Amino acid sequence: MRAATGAGALTRAAQVVEALTQPVWVYLAGLAALVAAVRAGRAREARWALGAGVLASLASPLLKALVGRERPALEAGLTTAGGGAFPSGHAVGSATVVLLLLLLLLPPAPSRRAAAGRWAAGGVFALLVGADRVWLGAHWPTDVLGGWLVALALVAGARAAATRRAAGAVTRPASGR
Repeated sequence: MRAATGAGALTRAAQVVEALTQPVWVYLAGLAALVAAVRAGRAREARWALGAGVLASLASPLLKALVGRERPALEAGLTTAGGGAFPSGHAVGSATVVLLLLLLLLPPAPSRRAAAGRWAAGGVFALLVGADRVWLGAHWPTDVLGGWLVALALVAGARAAATRRAAGAVTRPASGR
């Protein structure tokens, strides 16, 4: 964070990233992806993704209140962040939406190369958001890591539920009635 106070252009770029990746904007983008998934015939996946997104949006402030960890360096005035530090709400939101897109909402990639490109783009986005939070002094690195882990747990649960239910619907024997 100390480096951020002397790196004008990089710090201004990080502040733009901070503004554009506010959880509300990221979740709204995820909502648009949910609508597109429903229109593309992926309603079951969209329902589970919606549940994971709602839980993520509730888990972040709840965990912040429970943990009560202070942010590292708000006195530098580089960020408008407030409230508790752990977990990073930006990290929870961005990782949740990226993982939901990759694992539930997007149709299967047409090739391994396309799938790798999707994962690389999602990873770069999540890393950019995480680096931004630490650079501006809004979070400790462990706050970002904690946010990513919360997102991973919620999305893994949603994917497992959506997959289990889909498999159950296909393999259930017909009733003899």
